[in-house]
Amino acid sequence: MQRIWQILHKKLELPPELIGKEPRVAFYPGQKRVIIDNPCRILKYENGKIVVNIASGNLILTGRNLKLNILLPDSLEVIGELLQLEVEKDG
Repeated sequence: MQRIWQILHKKLELPPELIGKEPRVAFYPGQKRVIIDNPCRILKYENGKIVVNIASGNLILTGRNLKLNILLPDSLEVIGELLQLEVEKDG
């Protein structure tokens, strides 16, 4: 079954975030929220810093009054004043 998905992925030229390998991050500055699809797990959760493990490393969100607003198996939403977003690659 995995082989079929790999063939379809190549033939249809689908982006990796649609098949669940890479995260998709949507930032809405006016609404002070960030939506992360396809996260692996939350590594750190503090008022000013949230670290989320993703397929390629860690996604680090730094800001003020950061809170998890929605937490679902395949996505999460962070609200608050985001000051910095960075990716720390594995390896």
